Amino acid sequence: MQAGKHNGYQEHVASYYAATRNDPQQWPELEGEHKADVCIIGGGFTGLNTAINLADVGYKVALLEANRIGWGASGRNGGQLIRGIGHDTSQFARWIGEDGVRELDLMGLEAVQLVRERVERFNIECDLTWGYCDLATRQRHLAGFEEDLDHLASLGYEHELKLVPREDIHSVVGSDRYIGGLIDMGSGHLHP
Repeated sequence: MQAGKHNGYQEHVASYYAATRNDPQQWPELEGEHKADVCIIGGGFTGLNTAINLADVGYKVALLEANRIGWGASGRNGGQLIRGIGHDTSQFARWIGEDGVRELDLMGLEAVQLVRERVERFNIECDLTWGYCDLATRQRHLAGFEEDLDHLASLGYEHELKLVPREDIHSVVGSDRYIGGLIDMGSGHLHP
């Protein structure tokens, strides 16, 4: 389905997130001359976060977005708020060393905490719900969850983690495909 224009704004393609967005505010097009210390182009998660960080330390910031705040990938990302930056960061050890890998892992935890703090600080109504479950289809996945528990403990991870055995998997997901899971109460979902 093609996106169209509405009141001068480019509309999202049809999606659950576009249909249920709770921000009707529209901003006028930029006109005239404006002064700022920093101009940020793009009102997605990265642009907004950068603008907040700079404003917090005293910069006068202008943020420009051609459509709506969160219009691009940030508003269409599925809303997953999951710890880490991906699986198996140890693969980067040959380039950045074990200490570098540890720092990557800590940044992945910090990113979720930053979102948590921003949602609270700005009272963002985004249906933030805590709790996420990695699901296993193979025994090696379950072994990986055990390794994840140990690794997260070594990083000082403070949120509840719980292994879910096969016999309890229906408490998480209505499928017989999975043989277990790892619940993480420090990860979750939000409406982007």
